Amino acid sequence: MTGPGEEEGGIRQQEDVLDEVSSLIAALHAHPDPAVGEQLDELLHGIDAVHRTALTHMFNAIVGIGGEQFMDRLTADPAIRLLLMSYDLLAVDRRIIAEEALDAVRGHLHAHGVDVELLDVGGSEVFVKLHGIGESTLPLDAVRRDIEAALREGMIGFQILVIGERERAPKASELVKLAGLRRANRPVYHAAFPANELEWGGTRAIEWGGESILIANLGGDYYAVGNRCGESPLPLSYSRVDDDILVCSWHGCRYDLRSGARADASGGDRIRVYPVRVEDGMVEVAVGVEPVPR
Repeated sequence: MTGPGEEEGGIRQQEDVLDEVSSLIAALHAHPDPAVGEQLDELLHGIDAVHRTALTHMFNAIVGIGGEQFMDRLTADPAIRLLLMSYDLLAVDRRIIAEEALDAVRGHLHAHGVDVELLDVGGSEVFVKLHGIGESTLPLDAVRRDIEAALREGMIGFQILVIGERERAPKASELVKLAGLRRANRPVYHAAFPANELEWGGTRAIEWGGESILIANLGGDYYAVGNRCGESPLPLSYSRVDDDILVCSWHGCRYDLRSGARADASGGDRIRVYPVRVEDGMVEVAVGVEPVPR
């Protein structure tokens, strides 16, 4: 059972974990008793020696066996990414982390005429500018909710979304001991079926790249989510749609189709949300990503 400020797996979202740990270490170093600082250094050195050696060997073995492409898939998990970053094994600019998190929702918003521009990242705050929001059929609150859900899912430490027109003053890039930068990615869309084949309020399951995906039509707006209830193997194909809520036919679980979050339980299971759009009369779903051209 998770506590306040945590999600499953024990990863906190309310603060940037690395910044918090650094602050605690600094506070102990500033302790009036110098012996405390000395003991802290010995403790950290011992922990670092054990963990760094094992993680370095593990990291090199994984890259050697699976290659960098497999490592990219592995580090898409925020918890794994955070651990490797803390031992200098993975270097990522926080702006790139934010860009990758936003990629998960950009396709859906673009289909409704809204484009998201990342302006800045500062600690737990993400600053964005919205283009086309005035002409979009989506209300601002809905767009904000979608962006916040994507950032919480893909960016550890995110807390506050600031939507504005003016860019903040430039500041030094917040890096974690760079050894190289990963390039930002964008979704790769694949045709699913003609949009007119799915009636309003209906759902349809598809398979792509070994992934089972459920697509729903909510009044002409299309949403795509993972076709299984939480961590169970049971499909959501037979679920009913109640407004923008998907109600599982097996357990009665209620999922928000826009964010994938449980609507009937705080901190409950979340289903994956896929970017989806309609192009030339075809429903297209993004499965996988590709580097954004420089």
